[in-house]
Parts: sequence; structure tokens; C-alpha cells
Amino acid sequence: MQLDARSVQSRRERALREELSEDYGVRKAVARIKELTHGRGYGYRRSLISRALRLTRSMSPEIADTIAECKEMLGYPYPIEIYIQAGAEFNASCFREDHGPTVLTLTSRLLEEFTPAELRFVIGHELGHAALDHYGIPMPITAAIEDMAGRIVSQHTALKLYAWCRSAEVSADRIGLICARDPVAAASGFFKLASGMSSDRVKPDLSAFARQVESLASAPEAREKPRDDDDTLDCFSTHPYNPVRVRAVWAFSKSSPYLAAIGQPGAGLTLDQVEDIIDRDLLLMEPTYLQEKSNKADILRRLLYTAGLAVANAEGGVSKSELEALGKLLGSDHADVPASVERAIEDLDGRIKEALDTPLASRAQLVQHLTIIAHADGKVQEEELSVMETIAAKLGVDARVIHQTIHGAMHPID
Repeated sequence: MQLDARSVQSRRERALREELSEDYGVRKAVARIKELTHGRGYGYRRSLISRALRLTRSMSPEIADTIAECKEMLGYPYPIEIYIQAGAEFNASCFREDHGPTVLTLTSRLLEEFTPAELRFVIGHELGHAALDHYGIPMPITAAIEDMAGRIVSQHTALKLYAWCRSAEVSADRIGLICARDPVAAASGFFKLASGMSSDRVKPDLSAFARQVESLASAPEAREKPRDDDDTLDCFSTHPYNPVRVRAVWAFSKSSPYLAAIGQPGAGLTLDQVEDIIDRDLLLMEPTYLQEKSNKADILRRLLYTAGLAVANAEGGVSKSELEALGKLLGSDHADVPASVERAIEDLDGRIKEALDTPLASRAQLVQHLTIIAHADGKVQEEELSVMETIAAKLGVDARVIHQTIHGAMHPID
């Protein structure tokens, strides 16, 4: 049975994609990217031909058959080439230029260590990105590309772009699961990706791995009772956390659309019920206090202004780009240097104390937003990092949130 990929597309992804496709800044950024890359031909494919192994059917009939089956299931019309790159990590990616074949790349270790079912999940996932045209809005470059006036996309829209990326991963995972027809294989693949291990010395306890979401603000539905401790989130990551994805895949495997797609029609969760399970996860990875109208949101916005100035002032004074970043987050009325930065940041400890009554998830979001200001000039300095870590500690937020956010913003959708 041929599957319409859009029929299992994440509800949140569909809504965000429609909204972003109409956004002037996004359209302008995508046009700018095409302008800069126009005329380069099959550059990415040529580079792979020169440094990677192109896998043919005679080399691996199993992989060729898997791709053919996934293509047929999706009704995917474009030719696919598969390349193997030398690499000690488990990694896969898929890319298609305006013309030419779809290029699927696997690292040699992934090919060697993943089981056939795990490989089917990975290949199906990557083809899911292609079938749903997730490359139509290239990320993270769309969020970062600049013209003479600076970044084309506003920071508010950039946050939505990252949220869309995370939802797109959920959609691709669903298609990967349908190709694999094995939720255990999909989950064990995530275990290998997260741990980097495939040895028999460590047995993948998938239920225990999935329960890791209990310590993440991005997966409250996994808890028996919501709580406000040990929370981290990453609103500038293109991917949800692996344990969150395990939960999402497991929920989809119990749905009627999945059972019908694998030829086992029966009663199961509706797609809306599956979406309700994961929506709260994904929404909590997105900033809210910047838009909310409440006393607690006001407290956090005032703190962001003062803390943002403190971070910006940590290394050589407040720069224009740092002020612009603060203005994009809080509004243009915060885009001017105060008469005395030192006096303005005297209120920092008091505002931190006031913010301790707000949810930890919101405090973690605020710490993430400080990284935008610190990185506005293109690099996070040690002095800025030190100030952010001090603020995070006073707010009761794990400093790993800072490092995860900086790292996550650099990783493209794959």
C-alpha cells in the first residue's frame, strides 16, 4: 500500500510549516540562500564522489532493496544514490539539490553496527525528510543568514524555525517506523545513537532509556505527576531529545494509521491522540514568557533585560549587535544603551531573587536566551560564559542548558 507521507505528518509541523512559508523574512532568507548557491551545480554530490564510497546494488543488495521498498511505499519519484563515509560515529543524512538525485549518506560505523531493521528505520527516516520536502526551508542557515542589515529572519521567527525542525523530526521518525515495521528496532537505534555503543556488554533497556524523559521539561507526559525539578530544555536545537523521540515513536506504533500502513488494520490510538501525547513535550521546548501577558512573564522579561546587559557587558562593553539581539527578544524599546550600564545591572541579584518564584522551565528558557545575546557578535567569550553560568546557578538552572543550547544551534536537520 502506497503511503501519502503527509497523512502521518506531525500536526505541529504542518501548522508551523504553513505559517513559516507565509513569513516575509523566511521567504526572503530562502531566496537569499538560493541566490548564493545558484550555479554551483551538483557540488555536494561531487564532493561525496571524491571522498566517499558510492554504494551500488552489487555491493549491497540488502541496502538497495530497502531503499527500493521505502521509495515504492512513499511513491518517491526521484532517483536515490547512497554513499558511505568513513566515520567512527553513528550518523546519517539526506540531501537533494534543485536538480539531480537524492543523496543519502551513512557513516561506515552505522552501516556496520546497525541491524537490518534499525537500518530500515534510519533509511526510512531520511527519505521521510525528502518526501516531506524538509529541505524547502534549509536549516539552520535560514535562521542565521544575513544581508547588509543583519540577520534576515527575526529572532522570534528563528525560534519558530527551530520548533518546526523538531516537529519535522517527529514526522520523519514516523515514516522511518513504517519502513522498519519494528518499534523495538527504532527505539534501539535511538539507544545506539545516544550512547554510541553497540556492544553486547550493555543491554539496551529501552523502557529505562525512555524514562530519562522524566528529568526533562520537554517530556512531562512521561511523568506520573508533573514536577518542577531537574528540568532542561533546548529551544535552539533542531532535534528533540532522543528519549522524547522514543516516546513519540512508541506512541505512534500504537496508532491506527501505523497499523493500517503496515497492513495490520485494527483499533488503536487516533493520530490526534498521538499528537496530544507529544504536543506538550514540544511546546515546552519553545519560549513562552516573551509573549505571555502575566506578572511572572513581566518579571522574567525585566530579568532578561538586566541579565542580558550583564552578559553583553562582560567582555569589553555592550556592542551594537548585542543590543540588537536584546531588542529582537524584548522589543525595539530595549535597543538603546542605558545611561549607566553598571547602574542598570545593580538590580540583577534582586531580579534573580524575584524570578525564583517562576517555573524552572521558564528560567531555563531565559538562560537559553542569554546565549543569543552572548553569541550576537559571532562568538561566546569566556567572560560572557562565566557570567551566564553564574546567573544560571543563582536561578537554579543546570549550566548544561547553556552548553546544550550553544551546541544545538550549530547542528542542522539531518
